[in-house]
Amino acid sequence: MAFLKIPDAQHTVRLRAIDAKTEMCVSAKGFVQPILPGHENLNLTSVTFLIEHSSLGKKVLFDCGARKDLENFSPVIKNRLNLNVRGLRIEKDIHEIIVEAGVKLEELSSMIWSHWHWDHHGAPEKYPSEVEVVVGPEFRENFMPGYPTNPDAIFLDVNFANRDFREISFDDSSLTIGDFKAFDFFGDGSFYLLDTPGHAIGHMCGLARTTPKTFVFLGGDICHFGGSFRPSPTIPLPDPIPQSHLDSHFPIPCPCSMFTTAHPAGPQSENSKTSPFFEVTSFPQSAYLDRVQAAESIRKLQKFDEDPNVFVCIAHDPTLLKVLPFLNNNPEKDLNNWKQAGMKEKAQWGWLNELPRDGRPGRPMLVEGVWKDGELVKDFTELKASIY
Repeated sequence: MAFLKIPDAQHTVRLRAIDAKTEMCVSAKGFVQPILPGHENLNLTSVTFLIEHSSLGKKVLFDCGARKDLENFSPVIKNRLNLNVRGLRIEKDIHEIIVEAGVKLEELSSMIWSHWHWDHHGAPEKYPSEVEVVVGPEFRENFMPGYPTNPDAIFLDVNFANRDFREISFDDSSLTIGDFKAFDFFGDGSFYLLDTPGHAIGHMCGLARTTPKTFVFLGGDICHFGGSFRPSPTIPLPDPIPQSHLDSHFPIPCPCSMFTTAHPAGPQSENSKTSPFFEVTSFPQSAYLDRVQAAESIRKLQKFDEDPNVFVCIAHDPTLLKVLPFLNNNPEKDLNNWKQAGMKEKAQWGWLNELPRDGRPGRPMLVEGVWKDGELVKDFTELKASIY
């Protein structure tokens, strides 16, 4: 922990993961480079978190997933979705999932949005007005007011109505953790927000203390693919790859050369085992607001991943669905024993399953086309809104 400079503390939070029941498929060139033949698309799922501070009596959501009523996005977002989404299926809203798990919406004190994108803010108007929304720097000046007051708005007026929005400022923070500016959310070292710019305006990550010495890094969209920050010098690609990380069609044992042939450094280079396979895209229609800042944030993220007492969970990693216990069907289980259970090691190399190998393409699209209520949606703008 010396490099990360995480202050010592005894207070912890209970951390439970939520499967947001979302499957997406997007063009890889908007997120990573190089683009490998047979890996032109990224398969994305979505994981959010429920954070509970028992002594303070507070429950907080970190990210709220996507909303399944696609018709109720603003016209601007509908147009963007027409251009960018190749596949989408949303089975449930986060507010539905937590209620089904026995958590009342009235028990929540805050919704923290890692950033403003449509697949992270959910349906805020569905929550009691007493639940505040916590957002990153520059949110108000960029996103308020909503539609229809502002015809070009990302959000809706109804999203903001009768609700407190608390904007976190890192400008005057003297606290840094792993070279990220940090904000002590509960004031006792149990949960931090980190200033992680690059992907979107005001992007923040979370750092939850699960025991006095262990942490889960809630990555949001600091990056979108495990191969963007793994492997690393401290966590090299193993040879052979443990079979527990791979789909059943891989040979036993599976040589790492099956994957390093796709590494830009070259299959025989030592860098192919100790440096990430991908970097932030330079494509003009990038999903990253600032490529340089995003790359720097990912570099800092690596230091957390290299620490054996930190488990990094980025929001859209499909491997997490196979590794974590979820509030959806195991509401009594949490992530606080992640180290003892070996969750980090089980999740490290699952992204390799997405890559092409032996001349065969990578994993097929999770979902083709946009689906709503079992029907194919061809144009988001044709969906008639019901809340504005």
